[in-house]
Amino acid sequence: MSLPSVEIKNASLEDNKLNESESSQTTPVSAPAHSLTIEQSKIDCDGMKDSIPDFESPTPRSSFSPVGIPAPSAVSADLQVHPGEVLVPAVVDQFQGQALAALRVLKVIEAEALPGELCTRREYARWLVAASSALSRNVVSKVYPSMYVENVTELAFDDIIPEDPDFSSIQGLAEAGLISSKLSNQDLLNYNRGPVYFSPESPLSRQDLVSWKMALEKRQLPEADREILYQLSGFIDIDKINPDAWPALVADLSTGEPGIIALAFGCTRLFQPNKPVTKAQAAVAIATGEASDLVSEELARIEAESVAENAVSAHNALVAEVEKDVNANFEKELSIEREKIDAFEKMAEEAKRELERIRAEREEENMVLMKDRAAISAETKILSRLRREVEEQLESMINDKVEISYERERISKLRKETEDETQEIVRLQHELEVERKALSMARAWAEDEAKRAREQAKALEEAREQCERQGVKVVVDNDLHEESVAGDTWVNVGKQVAVEGTISRGETLVGKLKILASEVKGKSREFIDKIVQRIQYLISVLRKWASDAGAKAEELKDGAVLKARGSVQEMQQTTAGFSSAVKEGAKRVAGDCREGVEKLTQRFRT
Repeated sequence: MSLPSVEIKNASLEDNKLNESESSQTTPVSAPAHSLTIEQSKIDCDGMKDSIPDFESPTPRSSFSPVGIPAPSAVSADLQVHPGEVLVPAVVDQFQGQALAALRVLKVIEAEALPGELCTRREYARWLVAASSALSRNVVSKVYPSMYVENVTELAFDDIIPEDPDFSSIQGLAEAGLISSKLSNQDLLNYNRGPVYFSPESPLSRQDLVSWKMALEKRQLPEADREILYQLSGFIDIDKINPDAWPALVADLSTGEPGIIALAFGCTRLFQPNKPVTKAQAAVAIATGEASDLVSEELARIEAESVAENAVSAHNALVAEVEKDVNANFEKELSIEREKIDAFEKMAEEAKRELERIRAEREEENMVLMKDRAAISAETKILSRLRREVEEQLESMINDKVEISYERERISKLRKETEDETQEIVRLQHELEVERKALSMARAWAEDEAKRAREQAKALEEAREQCERQGVKVVVDNDLHEESVAGDTWVNVGKQVAVEGTISRGETLVGKLKILASEVKGKSREFIDKIVQRIQYLISVLRKWASDAGAKAEELKDGAVLKARGSVQEMQQTTAGFSSAVKEGAKRVAGDCREGVEKLTQRFRT
């Protein structure tokens, strides 16, 4: 450091001393300390080079800090690297543990926070704002969480955005001017407009622990330089401490009671400003100052609860001792009762053995009874099985008997139906025989009459030939000639027969047919009646013709000579008419007989 800078420093110290004498609120540092500092500042330049640290900044801030400057918030290079695993845990004294427990109860610190864990910058900022809102009784000293208005609110740090969960707490500390940020650095002469980072996940250093808390507690920090800080603290590593943190350290060390440094770090000559702190140390820092009253009350309440718990424990111990005495007496009486119980148990054992013997005898008897019962049960099962078999056989026999009776009834019914059908067949055969007999009689009669007609025609032919030989010419029609020379069939009857013989034979045949018709019934009788009607019709026709022929014969007798030719022709006509009548009747009878035979044959087949 150059000589002009030392002179400027001495002048500044003298001015500060005058200001301190005029105002008692400027700093609590004692006058001897300042006089010592002034005397030391008058040492020559050579001695000052060895005792005064060499700061790069040429401004007066290298030797002292103006009043009210925000606490430093920049993270050192050592803390920017994430620390490794804690191999040897930090020792937590009783006061630190009580402070952490009290702040847990007061909802300032989370319940899951452990005293030996390292505290991050994010957590400490959140706890400071929460403690200010919950523990501060003076409204003027409260710090409220900040809000964010888009396009209006300026971010204090480049790495703390509105989406950060602790944005309101960190931004609130920066906007209150308690920690240095882009908002507070704008008023500095050497302000660098580069990015400013808060590094919320980095461990909290000792320097930040004290400076942030004292900036919140003291509205006006004292002026400080290296000599004052060294005189109050005796730290041998002051050169490593940020000069912006000197006023906060001086303010903490100048209090009449133990401050944050004493309570958190104990007796030490190495401040180690960049060393991480634990959550228990952060709790002690938060519990000091204005919040100490509430924390003390909470600790008193916790102590009262502890005393109450101790009293309860003592009472429980007394109760346990009384219970021990009672248990001893109880054990004594219990031993006496146990002796009695042993005696009763021996008697019970003897009775038990006797009961066992009786039980064994009863079991043997029961075994015999069980065997007999098993034999009876087996025989009962056999009898039941035989009974079921007999019942099944009886049921089968009954079913067979029912089936046999049913078959008998069915066979008898079939036999009766067969007999009825046999009788019907016999009846039909009888009727068929009667019909055949009637047909054969009618056929025989028709054939006889046809034979006689042919004989008569032959006789007439011979008579015609004889007449022709005698000179009488007889002309015979072609039809009559053809019929006279027809073949000998059962359907052609003779042309010239004796009418009376034919009629008598026909009546005889009718009588026989009526006798046959009286023997049958139904369709056979109707069929024979039809044959009788045909024959009777033929007989009536023959009778009519015979009467006509007789009348004509009388006429022929009168004119036989004169009308020989006419007589012959008349005879021929008469003979032709008779022959045609006989032929037609024979054909009808033959046709009816044929139809009747076909019907009977068809009926017999069905």
